[in-house]
Parts: sequence; C-alpha cells; structure tokens
Amino acid sequence: MACATSLPATAPITEALPSAVPAPVATPAPSPLPEGFTARQYAAALGTGMDVDWARTEQGIREFDPLVVRDYQQRGLGHVRIRVADDATEQHLLHLRKIVEACEQYGVIPIIAYQADEFKNDPSNSNEAKVIAWWNTASRYFGNTHPELGFDIIYEPGEKLNHDQQALNRLYEKVVRDIHHTDPQRMVFIAPRQRATPEDLVNLKWPSQSNGHVLAEWHIFPWGPVKVGNKYPWTTGTAAEKAAIRNRINVALHWQQKTGHASWLGGWSAGATLKNPVQPSQIAFATFMACELQQAHIPYALNVDNLFYDGEEGAWRPATAALLQAMIKPECPPAEVKTPGKTKAHHH
Repeated sequence: MACATSLPATAPITEALPSAVPAPVATPAPSPLPEGFTARQYAAALGTGMDVDWARTEQGIREFDPLVVRDYQQRGLGHVRIRVADDATEQHLLHLRKIVEACEQYGVIPIIAYQADEFKNDPSNSNEAKVIAWWNTASRYFGNTHPELGFDIIYEPGEKLNHDQQALNRLYEKVVRDIHHTDPQRMVFIAPRQRATPEDLVNLKWPSQSNGHVLAEWHIFPWGPVKVGNKYPWTTGTAAEKAAIRNRINVALHWQQKTGHASWLGGWSAGATLKNPVQPSQIAFATFMACELQQAHIPYALNVDNLFYDGEEGAWRPATAALLQAMIKPECPPAEVKTPGKTKAHHH
C-alpha cells in the first residue's frame, strides 16, 4: 500500500527479520479524554470525523490498512463512523477489532454504526431480536476494552420506522440495557426517525439505563443540498437559505439545552461526487455548514470516505482536497456573540 513505510536501506538484515512476525501491540496514542469521561466530554473530543466503509463494502474491507488511520489523524480528523451491514460473525468482529486497535494506536475515536436494514424495513419482533442479538454479540466481543469505542445502534432510522416511534424507542431501551450490562461505561448513540432528523429528537424516549452514557445522533444534508419539491435549499447562500439551515441546527441545540443530553451530527456532505469537479457553491455550502456546527460546538462526521481518500493508493484525493479543507478547517466569519463568554471563531 502506498502509505506503508519501508525499512531504512541501512538496516541490517538480522534486524529486518522480526517484522515478519506480528509486532507487539504499539503503545496507544495519549487519549484526549480523562478517565471516567462523561458523554459531554466524549462529544467534545469527537471533533470532526468521517463516515467510512472500512467494514461495510468488499472494497473497503480489502483496502483497509492501519496506516490509513494515521493519515486521517494527521489530516485533522478526530473520529471515524464505521458503518457495518453484515452479521456479527467472528471474521467481521476480528476485522472490526483490527480497525478499533488502529484507531486507538493513532488517537482517532472509533464509532461502530449498524445498518439494521431488516428492522428498518419491517420492525417486527423477530427483526428486533436480530438487532438485539447483533449488539449483544458485538458488545460482549469488545467487553469493557477500548473505552473510547462508541456504538451507534441504528444508522439512519427510516423506512417503516418513520411510522413506528414506539418500535424504535423499545429497541433502544433493550439494546442500551444489554450493552450497559456488559459495560456500564460504553458510549451509545441513539438516532431519531425520519433518517435521524433533528426535528424528531423530541420523540426519542431516553433509555432508562443510560448511565449518563447515551448521546443522540442526528443529521441534515447526508448527500448535500438535495432538491425538495422544486427548490434547492442552497443556491448562492442567500440570507434566507442560511437562516433555514441555522434553524435546523438550533432545533438540536435547543433540544440539548432542554434535556442536558449531548449530540453528534453523524454525516453530512456538500453533494460533491468523483464524477464532476467540485463547484464553488459546494465549497461555500461546506464552509457555512462547518462554521455553523463548530460555533454551535456540535461534533460532526463527513459523508463519505471514498470521496476524499483513495484507499487503493493510500492517499488523499487532490480533486476534493479544497472541499475537505473547507469541511474540517473552514475560513469562518467572526461569530456573532450570542451569549457572554462564547469565544469567537478562530481563523486558520
């Protein structure tokens, strides 16, 4: 892989031999989190992250290399949302552990997100039992190791769940209880219906055994500003367009203030693809979104890894580098001072 480092040419052959056997586990990077950290501290440590297919697609699984995590960390990413669709077989769990250990080594927080497609399409008792069993297997496998590992119970609750809030709340209650039976400190994310829309956060019934270790996941613009009806939510970034987006972020902020819970925006995009060059309007949208979220102190992940990183080459894609920069470290206008003590946005 292109990002692998070779031994220096001067190394004597006798010293090179031991690298053929598995190396002892490297010392993990120092954690930004104190021991016994809270959900709020965890959310603050997430920073900006990336939705990744390292454990979901055949290509993602094949191309994963621990050094990719180092590249992510060096690029300024603080977490990865590892999407998983398959059964929790031993083979898949071993692969997930490899990813989690690489994240720990390089100081990137890993969050496993399960798709639970069958349950979304049919929230029956039998499909509920499958999701519970999946998380039971995964949580027992990791036990109380890797304290920074987070569990995101359902990636984008949609389809039939849009009409069955009770089924969703009931599932969260049961899964959180089981996970916290194995590890009371495990950070768990629960998402509202309508594909994790912030307006539906109010309908989440908080799990009774949350132990202060449950956070909400929500998002807007998972694929960028898509046309709704005959209208795009972002054209040139008019005052009205900005206000509408700000209002949606404020819905989540108000919910946080009212409930005391922390939240994470689990995936947004500026609508760019590898087929077309990045447009100035996409950079403008990305900059606005990133500035708003950073000023609101809401951690977020970007959708999706393949747009920005070439797994085969083991390198960042030059074509989307400017967009990635705008999403991670945007050039923000000075923050409007809303409350005393809030710092203004820093210029980079």
